[in-house]
Amino acid sequence: MKKILLGIFIVFVLGIIIGSFKQPINNFIQYDENLTLALYNENGEKIDQIPSKDSGYTLDTEKSSCTYGSVSWDRDSWGPVVKVNNEVNGRVGCNLYFRKVTPYDECVYEYGSDSVQCEILKDYSDSDCPEVNEDGTILVNKIEDENGYLCSASDNYGMSYYYRGNVVDNYVSFAGYYWRILRINGDGSLRLIYDGTNIHSNGEKSEDRQIGTSRYNQYWKNNNVDAGTNSQIYLDNAGIGYMYGNRDGLVTLSGDEYNTSSKLTKTNTYYFADSYNYNDTIDRFSLVNPVGILGSNITASNVVGKYTCRSTTSSGQCQILNHITNVEINTNEVVIYYKVVSYGTTSKEKAQTNTNDSTVKEYLDSWYKTNILDKGYDSYINDTLFCNDRSLSVSKPNGYTQLGYGVEKTTYRAYSSSRITLDCAQQNDRFTVDDETIGNGNLIYPIGLVTSDEINLAGAYSRTNNTNYYLYSGTTYWTMTPVFFYDYVADNYVSFSDGYLASGAGVIYEYGIRPVINLKPNSLKSGDGTASNPYKV
Repeated sequence: MKKILLGIFIVFVLGIIIGSFKQPINNFIQYDENLTLALYNENGEKIDQIPSKDSGYTLDTEKSSCTYGSVSWDRDSWGPVVKVNNEVNGRVGCNLYFRKVTPYDECVYEYGSDSVQCEILKDYSDSDCPEVNEDGTILVNKIEDENGYLCSASDNYGMSYYYRGNVVDNYVSFAGYYWRILRINGDGSLRLIYDGTNIHSNGEKSEDRQIGTSRYNQYWKNNNVDAGTNSQIYLDNAGIGYMYGNRDGLVTLSGDEYNTSSKLTKTNTYYFADSYNYNDTIDRFSLVNPVGILGSNITASNVVGKYTCRSTTSSGQCQILNHITNVEINTNEVVIYYKVVSYGTTSKEKAQTNTNDSTVKEYLDSWYKTNILDKGYDSYINDTLFCNDRSLSVSKPNGYTQLGYGVEKTTYRAYSSSRITLDCAQQNDRFTVDDETIGNGNLIYPIGLVTSDEINLAGAYSRTNNTNYYLYSGTTYWTMTPVFFYDYVADNYVSFSDGYLASGAGVIYEYGIRPVINLKPNSLKSGDGTASNPYKV
């Protein structure tokens, strides 16, 4: 027998092993005259080759052993490393057991066995998690208010691990504030949501869990310069945007013969005209040579085809003009049907051009500069995307055009609650600072808001109250996710004070703000994530 000397390392590359196997001897696979291997899967069943890299299996070093030596695993060459611990005169035999690669294995390989971040993944199990569909969307069909655990789903970077339910070990102390970990992103960064200047337990109602309140969007801007307080952006699809494009023309609502209606009293006089003027300085329509008609005298023959602001004065002006298409005479009222004329965006591309900051983006940018950048904490922040998903919904209700601009009735992707996902469909909606490969590179500061999908995955469901999951704050706060444009109102999802998600009644409303940031991978250096010992950088 050939002697195997102390300290010799034998590294087996997969192709060499397979090509060199001899006949089994005493239930071992003979590699050469001095080394034999016995290979087993996690159930103890004999296998005849080392699993390949893409098999999802790795060496179980705790169960594996060698006579006269030890065995470890070389991740790069994907093979076992046998180290002989003394000089022997005989064959070295190894029993090698292979098990499924875990998220913890992947994390340790990337960041090392002493990584605090990897400890989060050590006991990961998806046994209680929502089902992931074949298309990558996630089926959430109930709240989670009792248990707390980690689940997984893919995002734009890779596999993401998100917290769900009554979680009590995802607290972080950073930059003088407390945060909760939403998830480990697919790029290894940690997504945090603001949770106050003090520690708050699950189920605790406190306005301290937000930095203040803001409208999502209020007044139009042009090339990021305020257009004045006369023009309200919620009257256009552009209002759903974390950023949005400039208005570029007069548009008439398309679609059915008449799109909407209003009731006029028979005792008032209303003004109508054959044409109109638009003043872009004050963002208002006015009628040319208006004629007053008493409500009781209005008929289809004298108003259909004319324009009105539905004003009872000849000098009345409006931001939304009505072009009459039909009239219905009732006992006590007259119903006029009309198409809408407005000045706004004339295409979906224009509405979704990232030129102007939303009201909430300005609010968050100011907070970030003061509380993160100016205090020197920005070195810990990762440039991971924030999703303002303006892709269109697969669900198209009656009367919706799905054109996504001006006053066109449009539902957006999250309107269909069965299509929850951590993937952001359009690169234009993936807000980043410098990254223009996956993201759009349109941000000044790496800060955003939570998405409705992240709130659903955290434990919310539809309009069902949930006061026990970790994102409940007892306050009503904005998400970054559009719902629809309907009846001249742009609307995004809101997490309401009882812990459920719903449309927010319009982006002009003022709700709570809970900033979301992303810490660089492996930035946590201490703590166990509990309220008494939160993670710290």
